Amino acid sequence: MSEQEFAAGHVFYRTGDAADCAYQLQAGEVELLAEADGSSISVLRFAAGEAFGEMALIEERPRAFTARAVTSGRATPMTRDEFEHHLTHDPAQTRLYLRALFERLRSLAAASIGVTEVKPATQPESEATSPPPRSPVELPIGTGPTSDWGVVIHPLTHKAAQTLPEEGLLVTQFPLRIGRASDSRETEALDLNDLWLIDQKPYHISRNHCEIVVDGEGTIVHDRGSHLGCVVNDKPIGGRAAIHSARLNPGENVLVVGSRMSKYQFRVIVTPSADV
Repeated sequence: MSEQEFAAGHVFYRTGDAADCAYQLQAGEVELLAEADGSSISVLRFAAGEAFGEMALIEERPRAFTARAVTSGRATPMTRDEFEHHLTHDPAQTRLYLRALFERLRSLAAASIGVTEVKPATQPESEATSPPPRSPVELPIGTGPTSDWGVVIHPLTHKAAQTLPEEGLLVTQFPLRIGRASDSRETEALDLNDLWLIDQKPYHISRNHCEIVVDGEGTIVHDRGSHLGCVVNDKPIGGRAAIHSARLNPGENVLVVGSRMSKYQFRVIVTPSADV
């Protein structure tokens, strides 16, 4: 990654361009433009310390907006390959982009149900109330059928929080396949995962570790042949355990991905999807 200088009016990408990288803004200001009826409308602005173009890191769809510099400044690009490399070697380098991705997903989820953030009218400090908790971010799997059950996954440990937003991840389509992000030195394998966990040696997480599935009665955690298995509500499954599946209870559950000593621990809340 090398820092690039730009002048006011510089166009980073245009609507319809191939999405191949994101940018971290070091100095200056950049705006996103939506093209409508032959004219450009400014829809969002970014200042130093923010990231833009982040959807290019997880999907290959053409750009939905045009990014243009409002002032001169400096920006650092990051390609998809660089992003995936840093996920396993230097996760700190990806936090800004992950935060931007979670914010984008949160906004999309709010827009899909017609929710708009509105600032309350000014009121005396003595009457001020705490802001409501943020809603969980919906994981855009989009490949499986919608279920009668909804699952919200919250991180319980620092390691788990490196992968999930603190307000939780909402899953409504199944199966949800969980596994370890491959190290760049590993040979490529058939990694069929919807949620990747960042891990380093000695590994607690297998590349294809476990999955959450649904049936007519509810939700189940199923081991996918992992080395260390999982612990579901204090019950070992997979690995050396005799059983390879455990049903999640309606309400709160604890899922440990790996052995009992694993740092990848999650609180899993199961509810009928109508109540999510």
